[in-house]
Amino acid sequence: MTFLAPVALTLLVSAQIPLATQVELPTGEVVELAADYVIYESDILTARGHCELRSGPNVLRADEVTYSEATQVATATGNVMFVSGMMAAIADDVRVDLRSNEASVKGGLFMQKKGVTPEALQAAKTPEELRKLGETPVLMSGTRIRRTGEAAFSVDGLAFTPCQCGPGEPGWRVEAKEANVVMGERAILTWPVVYVRSVPVFALPWLYLPLAERRTGLLIPRPSNSGLNGFALDVPVFVTLGESYDLTFTPGYYTGGGDVDGPFKDAEGKPIRETRPNGVKGPRLLTEFRYVPSDRTRGRATLGFLYDLRPRLDPITWGFFRVYDRSNPDAPVQTQEIVQDRRGLRGEASWQHTQDLGDGWHDRVDAYFVSDGFYTRDLTADVLVQNYSYLRSTAVVYQRQDDRYLGLDVSLRQDLRYPFRFFRPNTIPAEATPNNVAVDPHGPTTFQRLPGVTLALPDRPLFGGLATGGLQVEYSRLSPLRSAYADDGRDGTFAPYGLWRPASAPLNFNYFALPKDDLEGNGLFDATEREARDRVSLRSRVSTSYGLGTWARLTPSVGVRQDVAVGEFSGRTYQRGYPLADLVLDSQLARTFTDKDTLYRHTLSPSVALRYVPGGWGRGFIATRPEGSGTVPLLYDELDAAVPLQPDGSVRGFLHAVVAVDQTLRVRKGPTNREPLRLRVGQGFDLSRHAPVAGRDTVRGGVLRDTFARLSASAGVLTAGGLVRMDPTTGDITQLGADFTIDNGRGNALYARYDDLLAVKQLSLDRGLDPFAQGPDFVRRGVDMFVGDAPRPLPSHTDQPDPSPTERAQALTVGTRIKLGFGLGLRYEALVQPLYKDLNSQESQPLAQQTFGVSYGPACDCWRIEGVMILRRNQSPEFAGINLSVAGFGSFGSGG
Repeated sequence: MTFLAPVALTLLVSAQIPLATQVELPTGEVVELAADYVIYESDILTARGHCELRSGPNVLRADEVTYSEATQVATATGNVMFVSGMMAAIADDVRVDLRSNEASVKGGLFMQKKGVTPEALQAAKTPEELRKLGETPVLMSGTRIRRTGEAAFSVDGLAFTPCQCGPGEPGWRVEAKEANVVMGERAILTWPVVYVRSVPVFALPWLYLPLAERRTGLLIPRPSNSGLNGFALDVPVFVTLGESYDLTFTPGYYTGGGDVDGPFKDAEGKPIRETRPNGVKGPRLLTEFRYVPSDRTRGRATLGFLYDLRPRLDPITWGFFRVYDRSNPDAPVQTQEIVQDRRGLRGEASWQHTQDLGDGWHDRVDAYFVSDGFYTRDLTADVLVQNYSYLRSTAVVYQRQDDRYLGLDVSLRQDLRYPFRFFRPNTIPAEATPNNVAVDPHGPTTFQRLPGVTLALPDRPLFGGLATGGLQVEYSRLSPLRSAYADDGRDGTFAPYGLWRPASAPLNFNYFALPKDDLEGNGLFDATEREARDRVSLRSRVSTSYGLGTWARLTPSVGVRQDVAVGEFSGRTYQRGYPLADLVLDSQLARTFTDKDTLYRHTLSPSVALRYVPGGWGRGFIATRPEGSGTVPLLYDELDAAVPLQPDGSVRGFLHAVVAVDQTLRVRKGPTNREPLRLRVGQGFDLSRHAPVAGRDTVRGGVLRDTFARLSASAGVLTAGGLVRMDPTTGDITQLGADFTIDNGRGNALYARYDDLLAVKQLSLDRGLDPFAQGPDFVRRGVDMFVGDAPRPLPSHTDQPDPSPTERAQALTVGTRIKLGFGLGLRYEALVQPLYKDLNSQESQPLAQQTFGVSYGPACDCWRIEGVMILRRNQSPEFAGINLSVAGFGSFGSGG
């Protein structure tokens, strides 16, 4: 039922006041009237005391009801109550003129109800009892109502609150001078004004509203303002396509952010203001299509286009293209003038879909696409979102049965690190080049999984139940979209300006003086590069378990991994395999405590796990070293890096061990089970040097690997966790993480998260060092390893002021949300990088970004409006926008 339905129904039924205690109305309907006192005198019917008028599902109660046959005017006064189905109304008095079809209401309040039966509403005896029953999604009032058609009405002085505000007076409302209503279709409001506690905060000259579930119409406009994109206005229009499909068109316009200091300076040395490089300006249209044709299928697709009026960015430098001054032909220089080549049409698309196909088959799609690498960061001011490096899309069709899993999947990635345009030329304008010749720069190449097929047979009984075994077979194809090889040069990575950092180059060497990577983008497949690759990988495992009395259990297992791969461009084939042997010894001690109706169970579970790989056969893909002689293994994915590899791509054997103790505390009270405490403490070991394994003489570092402890706890409104890993050989904390949240469930919260990781320096990465060569075990180890390789110093770092190839990467996120009693909300969040120093002054500047939010919303929380301010490092405070969230409006404003 729509939110104006009570107005119309009250008019119709109020116009059917009976002429007698039981009589046929002018409409032909027979109604029943009951009261303490009824009199008919001089063509006037008067009923007093507990008046009750019933007509089918409609019930009208009042202290007094009168009807004049001569004037055809009916009145109901004193505690007026009206119920029709799930609609209820109360008023001080109602006056209806049947000749003009006009009704005047005093002290009226109309309510749409839910969560209660019509019979319960009809049984209510007082207005207060009626207001408290069930939930009230819609509250409204009107001073004058006139019927203009069979289902059309004109309402003066309309005021409504289309949300579940409870039985009390709402903290907000919408008022309109006049409303033209067609029941079940639409309402046109003239000069609607939003009031918050009697204070007008927003007004429109005209507003079209749908009045039924899934009715086509205009939704709530969404204004916003930010320093990045200026003022913006989105106006969504909802279009229903039946019960299971709908569309939302959202046209909008961005005015563009203000000017900023440019790289050029005036005669006084002050920066010259120019157009902001980031952000958007121009019209936008976003289309959203939703479908739920059955309880097994649902999905959502979006398609957005933006015509950006800002000048294009250089995909290499991230700055504007500049016009060259050629007055001196021998030495043309770049000028301040910006090449006015608009960015033009930009866009986005997404598709999320899930479906149960029956017989255990399912499919799922999570696909996202943007037209260029900077599209996302140009639309948002948040520094975390702006630093997303990749956009990943996946699709999978699979069958999951008790005895098998079979799936077909694809995975695509878009590189968002540079403002390259995808599937469009990235031609540099001729006037932006010294020689006045337009060029097309080579962008980064990403490998896509097209496709992957997985068959997994989970563990099942073997040999009459003496053991269990499982098998997994996977085929995967990794390839760039537009070629059969990456063409990424000597170092195997895309680098701005086509430069690369040889291992022999000092780390503090001027980047722009580095040698040119003559192999990058040359259109040839070189020995240092990766080509498209097809691989079949098989993993089998057989295990059994033996009880050692009542105190321990021993679980041995053996397995084999075998990979076979072929290069699509060269046709070269590779195969690599190795056996794995595991041995796990574990035990558990438990004690139970009882306190009244609460049961506490504490468990202590020590364990020792060993994994042995004696070596392997064959080798994987390799590439020529970018300088010098020799080869290096090529790693495409996590399975290629599953075990340590020799330079020729063969497997280096290992013997790993992890000793750990787990403690848990579980609490059961009635049907509720909680785990308020879990602690795991352990130590990793690499015993390879003491085992008869292939290549053991190449193992470096001590026997001990990371010592670790992981804690999670919860108590009442507090949840917390922590993780620490330490390399006992070097004494370095390789990883430290902690987080906590205090949330009372009523909108007040305090939260923080801290992460500290031993990471590879950017200069070392530029030189080609594996980013996982340093850090904690969980980073360094492969999927078939228990612990990672030991960190080791690199010879090329020994002549540096700081010879370590690593640095600490730290980040602290802390924030709070406070909801005050009168609807005001406050939000603060800070991103802190404790070790950050200004590159020029070397001053400590730990605060990377601060976010301030001030919001207001009614007690029902059906909507909330928030203004957001962002302060980023070395920048002025920026008004990041206005957020308007709408919920609980029923059909109004929800798009169905």
